[in-house]
Amino acid sequence: GVHAEPVAALSRTYGLNAQAVRNFSLDVLRSEIASGLPVIVWVAGHVGLGTPVPYTTSDGSNTTVAPYEHTVIVIGYNDREVEVLDGAEMYTRRWSVFEHSWAVLGNMAVIMRP
Repeated sequence: GVHAEPVAALSRTYGLNAQAVRNFSLDVLRSEIASGLPVIVWVAGHVGLGTPVPYTTSDGSNTTVAPYEHTVIVIGYNDREVEVLDGAEMYTRRWSVFEHSWAVLGNMAVIMRP
């Protein structure tokens, strides 16, 4: 899979003001969504449970991966659930499930600025 930094870099070549972030807080995520700024996040599976796995790349860099690593776009939330766009499908997950799934890859995200 590809992580946030290359996705943000490619987005910038198309004129978007994209920034890759790690260890992004839940409060800031909610603030972004409340401001009308969807956020791309890295999760396990379709926002399910997962386990982080340390990985050394062929050039010797260390990173964390997860089986069924996946990205979704967070587009809304309420007190109980978060709403995600996953390709052409929209669905919700309980906050506790989302938080666990997002944490597997270090709360990685790409945020967009106007």
